[in-house]
Amino acid sequence: ISAIVLLQVCYTGWGLCGKVLVWPCDMSHWLNLKIILEELTERGHAVTVLVSPESFIIDYSKASTLKFEVVPMPPNREKAEKAFNDFLDVVTNVMPTLSAWQSAMKLQEILLRETGNLKLLCESVVYNQSFMKKLQITNYDVMVVDPALPCGELIAELLTIPFVYTLRFSIGDTLEKYCGKLPAPLSYVPVAMVGLTDRMTFLQRVKNVMFFILSNFWIQQLDTQVWNQFYSEAL
Repeated sequence: ISAIVLLQVCYTGWGLCGKVLVWPCDMSHWLNLKIILEELTERGHAVTVLVSPESFIIDYSKASTLKFEVVPMPPNREKAEKAFNDFLDVVTNVMPTLSAWQSAMKLQEILLRETGNLKLLCESVVYNQSFMKKLQITNYDVMVVDPALPCGELIAELLTIPFVYTLRFSIGDTLEKYCGKLPAPLSYVPVAMVGLTDRMTFLQRVKNVMFFILSNFWIQQLDTQVWNQFYSEAL
């Protein structure tokens, strides 16, 4: 019996619990991420979620194993709801009726408008010295970042902690292709938000390629320039 006990001790691993800071995206992204975060708390980790006061489904008022830190900014729920409803209307009702070029232009318009709102959220964190100091002294071990919401990696850099992406999709599958090395030949795999299936006609494949090119070299480039400047100023 003593030999069996000794054998079990030799195969016993050590586990250390840590502090996790989370920069989530709302809606379905949160539903997927929440399951993982709750499992982390079950295993003894302390999980803190940074949440916007304009959040739709991240209910920080309910009792939870997760700890929530509300970003100190004036909430404007009506504006947020209007922006979200406008986005849904364009994506579901307007873009399917437009050409690839018109769809790209409409999508660019939406993204640039939303960039201003996201910058306000980001500024409310990184430029709030007391809030950043509160996060700093907590000594988080790692940060979980949803890249659909910009600024997470910037916060991690300012706090000098490593971060992990939790990625669902990006427009045109750009991040998956270049960061995740996703094999996605354009003749067979439709890019995200183009509204096609894996069975495409020749003209649909042309549309798929056009949307991919626009996503890579135009739409996202415009957005990237804005954030590159913001990140440089914050750092």
